Amino acid sequence: MNPWIAIGALALVGLLIPLGMMTVSSLLRPSVPEKGKTTVYESGEVPTGGTRIRFNIQYYMVALLFVVFDIETVLIFPWTVIYREAVSMEGVGLAGALYPMLAFIGILVVGLGWAWRQGAVEWVKNPTESQRSVDRQ
Repeated sequence: MNPWIAIGALALVGLLIPLGMMTVSSLLRPSVPEKGKTTVYESGEVPTGGTRIRFNIQYYMVALLFVVFDIETVLIFPWTVIYREAVSMEGVGLAGALYPMLAFIGILVVGLGWAWRQGAVEWVKNPTESQRSVDRQ
């Protein structure tokens, strides 16, 4: 028996079960539209103020940079473990083992430099500089 048949059958079952459950639940559930179901839920409290609030996007920028450099660590660690064996292998040599990782780290350093220049790693921005950039536009 071809192993791809088993993989295809598993993928088909993995798709059919959730789709079937959603279809059955949509057919069986009651549909009672009312005003209370469309209101904003604020932990049982009556919401005050507008729903559009301004927040600092810097939290997301720092989190994104953390994820990028965390993945870098995850990719560099196994490379350091096998580096000595890769250099001693026939046909790989020092250049074949070192240059790809140096290129990878170089791309990340260029990306960090770009993010730094764009101000993505500055937590507190100077209000006078931001006002100057608004005035320039």
